[in-house]
Amino acid sequence: MAGFYEIETKEEIPRVVAQVRDAGRIPARVLVEVGEIIDNVRARGDEALLEYTRAFDGVELDPGSIEVDEEDREAAWGSLEEDAAGALDMAAGRIALFARESLGSGWQREVAPGVSIGQVRVPLESAGLYVPGGRFAYPSTVLMTGIPAREAGVRSILFCVPPGPDGEVNGVTLAATWLVGECRVFRIGGAQAVAAMAIGTESVPACGILAGPGNAYVTAAKRLLAEEVKIDLEAGPSEVAVYVDETTNVAYAAADVLAQLEHDSMACAVLVSESAEVLESASAVEAGMTDGLGSGAETAGLSLVRCASRGLSLEFLNVLAPEHLELMVGDAEDLVSEIRSAGCLFVGEYAAVALGDYVAGPSHVLPTGGSAARLSGLSAADFTRIMNVVRYTAEGFEQDAPAARVLAGLEGLSRHAMSLDIRMRG
Repeated sequence: MAGFYEIETKEEIPRVVAQVRDAGRIPARVLVEVGEIIDNVRARGDEALLEYTRAFDGVELDPGSIEVDEEDREAAWGSLEEDAAGALDMAAGRIALFARESLGSGWQREVAPGVSIGQVRVPLESAGLYVPGGRFAYPSTVLMTGIPAREAGVRSILFCVPPGPDGEVNGVTLAATWLVGECRVFRIGGAQAVAAMAIGTESVPACGILAGPGNAYVTAAKRLLAEEVKIDLEAGPSEVAVYVDETTNVAYAAADVLAQLEHDSMACAVLVSESAEVLESASAVEAGMTDGLGSGAETAGLSLVRCASRGLSLEFLNVLAPEHLELMVGDAEDLVSEIRSAGCLFVGEYAAVALGDYVAGPSHVLPTGGSAARLSGLSAADFTRIMNVVRYTAEGFEQDAPAARVLAGLEGLSRHAMSLDIRMRG
């Protein structure tokens, strides 16, 4: 049963936001448990990984079988049906295009005669990418994390993927790694996999960045390890907000809501409108679709929010800062500039979130829990760092050194002044 909320004033917005979303707070007990897992992996390495794989995945791995053989990756790709291979290849191409275009290049400018300043992008040496398992396979996450890392120029890319009951990585997920190119794949999951990629074990090398979505335990591990390694973001349960009006095809809106609720029992979906009638109509259609899908459909996370004005609707959406935001109203294009906070914005009734999940191009690893107000989705830039570059000729030094000499004196740093004086004297 969907929850129904009404907003008549701006002051009510924070209360409704808190009610419609489980903010994704990680329970204290999970942080404690994950801390113990990290400590165990740090102390015992591969032995701990094998122990946790046995306990959590029900799989007994041999000490030498944590890593997937290169031949198995190639065989997985070769075994795909033609339509599956074509779809993955199409998605990979689009993701690569977006990654290249969004990465940007460095810059350099001569700001005075003989004085040049600029920046260059430098790829990180290594990236550890987490791909969830569980109820579903996620070959799309392989592409959405691995291809941006590749396009950024990361030399060492590795994936951790939970093994299935047979001890193997899902075949389609494994096949997707072949499209990333040179990389390594490890059949381990959960917080222990994140710890291994951050700390390093006998089999799994430590990485410069951890990226990819996961459950509360994976997210907790990233949080606890953030002081030791760069992380992308804390990507929690899926979220979608859909802004609808009298022009909306409510069947499209209902289908998109169900698509995101399918991910997780903690997923959050919100329909927003100034019209209670439109919301009720969309909810009724969604309920009918749920009946047709059977018991596997998750609908508990749906909320209906009626706002007294368009201004309140837009303010609510910006405060909510959802992972995915669909503008499915008649003048959607005119509202793009009004949206400040969303992980990814989908404009128009044909911009289904499912397209963004798979083939549109931007990574589907996006901020959740309201963090889209301050964080961006994963991009190729996350796999790089900016290095500033300064160039001086003798002419440029002669021009700038006197001012720098004065500032060194003001700060009382005599050796800074000396390093300038020795050049000024020639």
